Amino acid sequence: MNEIVRLPSPARRRFVWLLPLVFAVGATLGSVWPGQGGQLFVIGSLAGVWACYLMPSGGEVVGSLLPTLVGGIPILLLFGRLLDRLRAELWLWALACLLVSSGAGYVLLQGYGDFEAAIAFHGSFLAYCICALQLGSYGATLVVLMLEAGRGGIA
Repeated sequence: MNEIVRLPSPARRRFVWLLPLVFAVGATLGSVWPGQGGQLFVIGSLAGVWACYLMPSGGEVVGSLLPTLVGGIPILLLFGRLLDRLRAELWLWALACLLVSSGAGYVLLQGYGDFEAAIAFHGSFLAYCICALQLGSYGATLVVLMLEAGRGGIA
């Protein structure tokens, strides 16, 4: 009966704050540079834009920001909690975010004949970058969740 009982150390709380912060900053910047008719805003803010159908938004992109944040932040809090419980590494998420963002940006720009036509249609290269970074954060979250869940269990 002289055994030492070791309790698992509490999970670090990094992703529970990082993911909603990345989403909120991306959605806010996306509402400033929304692309043609708000298309890039809707694509990039996919995690929360569904709430615009439940809450009146006024039809403009800036009016859609608050319902988007209200709908998306709780979802990303849950995903952040999962990543924290799985003890995911921040460097792995950042690397996956960079790779997925690069791929998403490439795919977004390939929908048009050339680079100048793409920029002319949505107004700025920054709108593409913001959308690609948001998509990259979603993709990185899913990739790291799969890798960490396959590696071990929830602590």
